[in-house]
Amino acid sequence: MQLKNKALFLDRDGVINKNFGYVFSMKNFVWLKNVKKAIKYAYIKKYLIIVVTNQSGVARGYYSENDIRKLHSEMNKQLKKINCKIHDFFYCPYHPKHGNKKYKKDSFLRKPNPGMIFKAVSKWNIDLNKSLMIGDKKIDMITAKRSNLKFIKKKYNLLKEVKKSLKFR
Repeated sequence: MQLKNKALFLDRDGVINKNFGYVFSMKNFVWLKNVKKAIKYAYIKKYLIIVVTNQSGVARGYYSENDIRKLHSEMNKQLKKINCKIHDFFYCPYHPKHGNKKYKKDSFLRKPNPGMIFKAVSKWNIDLNKSLMIGDKKIDMITAKRSNLKFIKKKYNLLKEVKKSLKFR
């Protein structure tokens, strides 16, 4: 029997980077303090690092899915310099009220629904009992609850929060 993986699920905007609203390129991407160190700490502790992020800017026509993929790739290029990475990025480009036909819809992927978490669990063989989620909004908390994940509300220093949270896991 294959052992299941443990994962650290992170919201993106407001947790990993400053949330300027509709962040889609390195031009408007600013790492928050100690985030890279927090990711490396969890990586060293053998956690899968998984980002789950709503990206309604795609539905609204502000940027494309390709823009998101480029940004996520660049984030990992920067993390590679300190010998760690984000294992996977899950994003929801849909919005129930805004956008064009393709993206204007209710989606089980859109937080606070747990769709992105469940996709990650299936893809990466994740044990939710050994995993946790850190987010900065109520929808992140609801997503974690609906996924049966322990939730930590990000306050100010992701590194301290990750160290404290992973100490007992």
